Amino acid sequence: MAFVIAFLLLLPAVALVAAPPAPNISTPSITPSSPGPNDQVTVTATVTAGNSGVLNVTLVYSTDNWKNTNTTVVASYNSTSQLATAHILPQYNGGHVQYYLVAFDGNGNKKVNNNNGNYFSYTVAASPASTTTNTWIELALVAATLGVGGTIAFHSMRSKTRTGSSSTSQN
Repeated sequence: MAFVIAFLLLLPAVALVAAPPAPNISTPSITPSSPGPNDQVTVTATVTAGNSGVLNVTLVYSTDNWKNTNTTVVASYNSTSQLATAHILPQYNGGHVQYYLVAFDGNGNKKVNNNNGNYFSYTVAASPASTTTNTWIELALVAATLGVGGTIAFHSMRSKTRTGSSSTSQN
């Protein structure tokens, strides 16, 4: 009986030692390293998982500091290079993007790499107004100003006629 109790007490320790480790996710990198408002950002990270292999990798990102919206993207995974790749859409209006990666292995173990709760992030500068658009706006303002100025000048230079009665003298 003592043997059975001792065995049962050791069983949880054996189970902890024998449990396969969760996947490992490296620190991700982004390309381009300083994205502009028209750039799709590629996020890559090395993901490994013991003998069970990597089942899937997802990228979760937010453009509003996790207030209302987050987007989950399934990453492609190359088991030979152990590289996971996902894409974040262009941020046409600029903004701050925060993201993290989640991986599952074939045993159902889950690993989250969220930079210890600080999330990985990058900032996209707002797109400056198009130079062409600015030029057309400036030209329109100049044309309107010249038009108004010309109209005022035309009205002030034309001959003035008097209205009322006119008298003619006859002898």
